[in-house]
Amino acid sequence: MDEFSLFVFFGGLVVIGIFLALGKWYPGSGAEQVDWRPTRSPEVEAELEIDDVDQMIEAQNARRRASGRNEITEDDVRAKVAADERWRQELRRRARAANPPPEADPPPAGSPPAAGPPSADD
Repeated sequence: MDEFSLFVFFGGLVVIGIFLALGKWYPGSGAEQVDWRPTRSPEVEAELEIDDVDQMIEAQNARRRASGRNEITEDDVRAKVAADERWRQELRRRARAANPPPEADPPPAGSPPAAGPPSADD
């Protein structure tokens, strides 16, 4: 390597070391440095999430009404999600049955037996 490459390499290491040292030994947290605080409480977040779901279902129902289809409820959505999850689990089960994991290789001939868990009479 030439001198410039070594300088850049070790300079980069020094910069990374400084950042790691600052992160480890600087008092306080990064959130305090930028004066960050959560904007909403978890209760408000949950309430907004419920409102979002209701709005999405209502928007879907408006489109369904416009096309002459039946409306859906939250219970219908939950039942569809549960059915999809059962279908995925069945696909995983079939894939595992078709491709079982490889068995462990037997120990070479003449090697001592593997030590198992102690038996009751040990």
